[in-house]
Amino acid sequence: MTSPYSPSADHRRTSSPLFGLSAPSDPDAENMDTVDLDDDLAAPEPTVDPWRASTTSISSSSRFSTPSLSGSSTKRSSKPTMSSSPTMSSTTTATTATGTLGSGSTPLVLGVAVVDFNHLIGPTVEFAYPPSLQAAISDDESLSRLLPFLALPDGAHLSEEDYSYFHCTYSPSGLQIPTNVPLSTTLFGISCNRQLASSQLVRRPSDVTRSTVQKAVIVIASQPVFGPIRDRLGVVTRAYFAQRDFTQTDILEDFYTSLESSLEGKSGEGAIYMGTSLRELVHKFRHRTLVLLKMLMLQKRVMLFGYPVEKLCTYQYSLVSLIPGLLMSLRDCGSPDLDRRAARIRPTSLRTSDRSSLLRYMGLPLNVFGKDAFFQPYMPLQQMDLLQAKSWLVGTTNQIVTQQKDCKYDLLVNIDTNVFEFADSKVERMVSLTPADRRWMDEVVRTVEETYETPEGESPSFRGSDDDLRARFEEYICAALSSIKYADFLSKGKAADISIIGQGEAASGNILLPFSEQWVSGFKTTPAYETWNGCTDPVLFDICEPRHPCEGKANAVSDLGLRLAEGFHDLHLDQQLGPTKEALSSAFAAGSSSLFRAFDGVRSEVSTRLREREEQTRARDSAPLPTDGYPSVSPPISSHSRQGIPTSTAASIAANAPQIADIKATLGGIGTGIGSFFGSRVASFRASQQANQGDESGGKTGKGLRPMSLSPSGSVGNFKGLSRQG
Repeated sequence: MTSPYSPSADHRRTSSPLFGLSAPSDPDAENMDTVDLDDDLAAPEPTVDPWRASTTSISSSSRFSTPSLSGSSTKRSSKPTMSSSPTMSSTTTATTATGTLGSGSTPLVLGVAVVDFNHLIGPTVEFAYPPSLQAAISDDESLSRLLPFLALPDGAHLSEEDYSYFHCTYSPSGLQIPTNVPLSTTLFGISCNRQLASSQLVRRPSDVTRSTVQKAVIVIASQPVFGPIRDRLGVVTRAYFAQRDFTQTDILEDFYTSLESSLEGKSGEGAIYMGTSLRELVHKFRHRTLVLLKMLMLQKRVMLFGYPVEKLCTYQYSLVSLIPGLLMSLRDCGSPDLDRRAARIRPTSLRTSDRSSLLRYMGLPLNVFGKDAFFQPYMPLQQMDLLQAKSWLVGTTNQIVTQQKDCKYDLLVNIDTNVFEFADSKVERMVSLTPADRRWMDEVVRTVEETYETPEGESPSFRGSDDDLRARFEEYICAALSSIKYADFLSKGKAADISIIGQGEAASGNILLPFSEQWVSGFKTTPAYETWNGCTDPVLFDICEPRHPCEGKANAVSDLGLRLAEGFHDLHLDQQLGPTKEALSSAFAAGSSSLFRAFDGVRSEVSTRLREREEQTRARDSAPLPTDGYPSVSPPISSHSRQGIPTSTAASIAANAPQIADIKATLGGIGTGIGSFFGSRVASFRASQQANQGDESGGKTGKGLRPMSLSPSGSVGNFKGLSRQG
């Protein structure tokens, strides 16, 4: 059954007086969202799919490429974005999936550069290729000053090799510069930094005054294709350092020439996801991965702190990739001033067999990095002024950035200790997980843990892979957005006193409870929600079911168990008690070994004594009685008689002789001490008895003597018995 509010390829939107729905005024807009992902981008199509190409020409009909848009018209005006040289066309600069140098297009790879840490003046850009990139860096003083600090992060000297991901923008000075570097858009950079001993240089410049040389090789791209670039960049950087002569840059020029052609056709969604790892993200943060996603959708200020830089950046890109399509729509994330996606057109048609068409109809990706918001995977100290923005996601390795009072974060995540620090308890309660959220995340975490030991490429199952996790979070986000629309639908129908048939369990009004009503209320106050709500259909729930993926599966008992299990996991008992367990195990092993050796020595000594006693007894019993009737005294055992003793017994006696001597000395000392104690007591008792007898006979005690006072008890009898036995 088809709903009158459900769009299809053959059914156009009709007017609705209740929700203000109206048919589109522009007939061309009907077909703007029916683009197949498999279409050839090189063919002259009237539209370009933003899921395959992140940016398009301003004269294109894509809704994502409009810098300004009037409220009633869907036509775009072509506006030049940069000045061109006589050798370049003056048409609008644009970014396509596989661009090349020329008029009207921007290459995927904009150039290669080298940053050197000069010991006298600090980090500087010492090489850039091709001339187009070199001209842009020379023209933009801010870019040339900031790029070295982005490429050589703080603490780069602590590792042999590290990578840094960063964003920057090009702002021309107004002069006519022969460059095809796009302006007013985000440029994506990846750098590989290494260090080399100065003594190994073939040619040592005069300004090298320290024992090591630090450099970074950079690739500037128009899309975040870090995954396909990273491995190639690492190989070229190592080869560049192996030359030991940094004036030889031919290898870098050849690298740029081959990189563009090798990335042809690899700028789509799959290639961009190559640089992320959702399995690592969920394994690291477990249930709190959903907390990070909720913070991102609320457009809060989130800062990640830790080392190394590559892991820091990868966590952030993996988090951003949880929102479908967001990695392909990061043109505005490089600066708080960029907001080209603010005006978006509501789709009026849908092809359910096309995932991109379905996600566009759902209003995805969300515009979380719009006006007064930015995303910087690695932020140096030189960019701290950007923290004045209302919303950001940044990473840093410097504690100075985390201690800025004027630019306070909402959430600080320490990736080394896995500690989440909220600046406001209200925000913490807003993004706390509900029982349904916790149950859903527990299934996700268990899926990852079961398959985490198996490498991503070697896993025979789809379960637990990055694609599986991405599909799960996509389902969660779509369900949350659909539930928001359905809750609004019910509230409007109730306010208009309209009976809605087929509400089911949603009639109770708690459809948003599994997602957290506080979080939904906070999301409705964000600019991202305003943009999303304005470009999506009011009856979005006709396409996606408005219910939590784990609705009805969680109860109080299971939720308490999940809370306790996750709490124990957060304590990291295995890690904290590990040294103690090792110390106790070592001490127990050493003590047991010493104790067993001591018992073995005593046992062997006792066995030897018993054998000697038995041999003496047998020898005495076997001796004949003398004729005179007196018992004969057995002569001492001579060396000849000892030959009857087994060799093993003699060897054991000789080996244990030191231990036997120690045991004898110890036992003798203990016996002597006990004997002296009781002897002194008996002597004192006898002296007191004699004194008492003297008192009875003479009535006086000896001068200067004080009798020992002993109370008449059973102990006296015992001592008397001892004295009589002595």
